[in-house]
Amino acid sequence: MLFQLDLNDNFLTGTISQSIGNLQFLQLLQLQVNQLTGTIPESMGQLTYLGVLELFGNQLQGSMPPSVCQRRDINNGSLSKLTADCDLNDTPFVNCSVPDCCTDCPF
Repeated sequence: MLFQLDLNDNFLTGTISQSIGNLQFLQLLQLQVNQLTGTIPESMGQLTYLGVLELFGNQLQGSMPPSVCQRRDINNGSLSKLTADCDLNDTPFVNCSVPDCCTDCPF
């Protein structure tokens, strides 16, 4: 079983696979500061134990999937830290329009 996956600052390219949702016991996923592109997979919302998700410093775009934002629910969710390139000045930009979805928009 995989509980933590820390791949930050590794010059990774390409997209995040939908199969990331199969890592059902994952608690920490750090993909920040790479060169990942595309959108954030809806399947990340299946990671019920995920407590930390760091995606900033990439070339990701689109909207944060609602299933991921639901993990941020203070009463029922486990996701306490969610970072992305969600500042309005970021290019490309990840839309975290659901209130309190992203905890931080660094850079």
